[in-house]
Amino acid sequence: MAIFNRFTRRKFLQSAALAAGSSIMPQAFGGHHEQAVPPGKKLFDIDLTYFQDTNWNHAPLWLSPLLKQEAGVGIKSRENYDGGEALSKILPQLLSRKPRFDWVQYPSLYFGALAETGQLEPLDDYFARYAGTDEYLDWVMPAYREFYTKWSGNTYGVMLDGDIHILHYRKSFFERADLRDKFSRRFQRELEVPKTWPEFVQTAQFFTEELSKDGIYGASMVVNPPNFGWGFWMDIAASAGVNYFDTNMNPVINQGNAAAALDMYREIIRFGPPGAEAMDIGTTIQRWQSGSDVMSVWWIDLAEFTVQQQGVEKAEDQRAAIVPGWVNDDGSVTNRAISLWCRTASIPKNLPQDVKDAAFYFIYRMSHPDYSNEIVADEYCGSDPFGRSHYGDAAARLYLQPNPQRGTDNELWPTNSGIFKNFSTAKNHLDAGLANIEVGYPQFFWDGAPDYADALGRNISRAISGELSSQQALDEAAEEWVRLVQKLGIDSQKRQYQNFVSGARSLGYKI
Repeated sequence: MAIFNRFTRRKFLQSAALAAGSSIMPQAFGGHHEQAVPPGKKLFDIDLTYFQDTNWNHAPLWLSPLLKQEAGVGIKSRENYDGGEALSKILPQLLSRKPRFDWVQYPSLYFGALAETGQLEPLDDYFARYAGTDEYLDWVMPAYREFYTKWSGNTYGVMLDGDIHILHYRKSFFERADLRDKFSRRFQRELEVPKTWPEFVQTAQFFTEELSKDGIYGASMVVNPPNFGWGFWMDIAASAGVNYFDTNMNPVINQGNAAAALDMYREIIRFGPPGAEAMDIGTTIQRWQSGSDVMSVWWIDLAEFTVQQQGVEKAEDQRAAIVPGWVNDDGSVTNRAISLWCRTASIPKNLPQDVKDAAFYFIYRMSHPDYSNEIVADEYCGSDPFGRSHYGDAAARLYLQPNPQRGTDNELWPTNSGIFKNFSTAKNHLDAGLANIEVGYPQFFWDGAPDYADALGRNISRAISGELSSQQALDEAAEEWVRLVQKLGIDSQKRQYQNFVSGARSLGYKI
């Protein structure tokens, strides 16, 4: 299952200190939020051990002294694992009578597989102990809450990271008078940030043809690793009405507008830079840092963690918008942005009750806006917005200032000066994130998800390379999915898929 082992988002921020079993603890710094322990709730006296994937950074460590002061619960040590090894690292511990961790953070892609073990602690009764948790649960954005915390009617997870795709672009190129004049004369419309996928292709083609002599291209799209590349096709396909399965677990990724969406994906790549047919995640990061692409459909945090490598001029030239969509008969545009990866925290069932009580308190408070408002605005955390107060003017201002939860005298986080320098940049960044989350479309998150991702992405890559047509590639993927459903058990898969169906219908999607 180690299919995500070359995932490179945020990895450049990590130091050698982020080693498995690290027990380095930060010193307490000022600025934490005072929060009384709820009436009748005893203080804890416990330090916890937890597992996390290596691309998520350090928030539990800097929160440890704050929550120790608040409620007597802190962090003793952590163990890091590669995100693609989540199941192989976590499952043995869940099934053990004495798990090696007290809570675990994992990519939400694996939520269903872990919940299906029956070894995650149900959390609804824990939430009920505390005042204000109904408001908290409503505060978590539905695009995450409905898919990556609930399973078969129960809550087993707490959100820590809300990944979402958005459209990043360099505003200076859209404002250049010479380019605007050439574009309007050529296409008989104004040069604007594309709102539809056909406009995106046209705009990418224009910038590539005009600027490639200077080493600048219209857009880059992730293709590799294939188990992530499929998600960028799905931004196009889902907005065209394509889904994964029907309610009887028959694949529908090769039906309706699916092939047309893949044709569009291939067309975008055709106007990309050299090597676009095999573009990987790390290369798209490097290209954006260097200013080599005018547009990039990517996760929301591309603009955040590249700031330190770009300098003020390039950093402040970054802008973002909703991913393009497709025009409906009534003139409206349907957009869908994939919430690919994300992170959930859960607690093993096989722990002493006092440990489970303390572990819940820690992950709940970490997720709560009292702390997470500043966590998501910190480049050394690795969490993206997932709650309502993570957006808006007040949230944007947090991106301009140091995080009061931590300091800078620790080898794990050498700077603490805020991410952006300009309020309008931060506000636009969050406005775009919110627009995309409001049309967020879930990834696979039930048992077998990595295998479905691999089969789909691998065949999409075959279409991009020219080995197969778009329809042939999707037909091949659908056939592999049929075999996977049979291997995993159709009754089990249909039951698990209902978690996706019920969540999607609650968001108003036609499934």
